[in-house]
Amino acid sequence: MRAQLIGKNLLMGSWGVGIFSNDDAADIRDDFRDLIADGLSVGDATRRLQEEYGVGGRGTDDNDFWLGLAAAQHSTGHVLSDVIDRAITIIDSPSELDRWEPANRNRRKSALDKLRTKLLQPLPQPKRLRPRPKVETRLNPGQHVVAPVRDRKVVLRVTRIHEDKGGRCPVVVVLDWDNDERKLRKAHRLPAVLNPSAQREDEAMGFILVGEPSDPEAIQVLPQTADRRTPARRWQAQAVTTWSGLKRFFGPDGGLQWP
Repeated sequence: MRAQLIGKNLLMGSWGVGIFSNDDAADIRDDFRDLIADGLSVGDATRRLQEEYGVGGRGTDDNDFWLGLAAAQHSTGHVLSDVIDRAITIIDSPSELDRWEPANRNRRKSALDKLRTKLLQPLPQPKRLRPRPKVETRLNPGQHVVAPVRDRKVVLRVTRIHEDKGGRCPVVVVLDWDNDERKLRKAHRLPAVLNPSAQREDEAMGFILVGEPSDPEAIQVLPQTADRRTPARRWQAQAVTTWSGLKRFFGPDGGLQWP
């Protein structure tokens, strides 16, 4: 899954300066742990990830892969010394900080220094890793749900189900609802709210809801389902978040905001 949480003055696909505050490094950490849990050796797991992520020949664009992999290996005790050495070389190279906007370089350097210190510490004993439970959803495309967010409720329309090696999770858009309970009887006629930071015209605000074992019990599934008369936007944003993380996208007044 690739997040669309793109902050100002940050790298594409990043939402912070931390080692795992970007798509590739965060995914690599989880993928590495999964491969080791499945019984692969650290060498085979590393080669598998290099192939899957197309690493090699991309210059500094490969940095997030090696930094994330080195951190993941050291924390689990399943380590290739070449990976640790490569990560330290990246940390010590000025080209890594050159990738970042000046306003973020000091904080990025701090994150890199912490990782360097960690990588130079004695290796922990290899941990026995268990396969992660897969994410699951009981929802289906076309359904409508009412979900609590902050101190109010929002109505979401399920547009599709995303499936990958991590499981199944709903992809939703936020509907334009004024808290009138009577209008929930016609939820399938409500239009989707426009993305407040749209990249394209007529783009709905949408989410891939991931990261938690299943749909929360607090959501209410409505009987109405989408049909050919249901209003549709041409495009749909797909910011990646958890159900509980939805609150970051809504202000105190309930209005949508980009974090």
